[in-house]
Amino acid sequence: MNIPNTLSAFRIVMIPFFCVFFVMGPQYYPYAGIVLVLSGLSDMFDGFLARKLHQETELGKILDPIADKLTLGAVVISMWFVYHKNYPWITLALGIMFIKELLMAVGGFIIVKKGRKLVKAKWWGKIATVVFYACMIAIVSLNIFAPDANLNVLVPSIALFAAVIMLVALGMYFRMGLRILRGEHVSGIIDFEKEKLKKAKSQKDIA
Repeated sequence: MNIPNTLSAFRIVMIPFFCVFFVMGPQYYPYAGIVLVLSGLSDMFDGFLARKLHQETELGKILDPIADKLTLGAVVISMWFVYHKNYPWITLALGIMFIKELLMAVGGFIIVKKGRKLVKAKWWGKIATVVFYACMIAIVSLNIFAPDANLNVLVPSIALFAAVIMLVALGMYFRMGLRILRGEHVSGIIDFEKEKLKKAKSQKDIA
């Protein structure tokens, strides 16, 4: 069994559970929070385990970012659905997050389509992901433990902080994407054609 790919698939399976728990109301927020924590932990460890267990696969390199984007999209849409009336300014922050992930998906598709190359997650992307999960968990926790408090400023501010960090990551990935499309050397590139040739040569040597 490929553990990292299983964790990525687990994140995808958890998406509807978070959406249902979160939309059903405050009494179900603790369950939504648990799902979000588990999803964040699986995102943190799948890449590490892939390298540690030597279980890096082409499927995993595609499945992991798909799971990330689906999870972020589901969390953003669910939070907007529940919070946009009580916290109007949160719409701006959540909209930025959603558009950022959409642009990342489009950019990744263009790079794969033209250069058949894909950038491995860089440190700024990992930081943005950690900040996103931390901020979303913080928002859910505030609404669990302080439901009667005036959170009109705090909740949108936390979401906006995550959005700003994600925008910074988007800018850095955008610059890197331009370099790749111009044919410049960029570290951390996955070249699917070279990896296939390398794998075929390895299998031939073993045979």
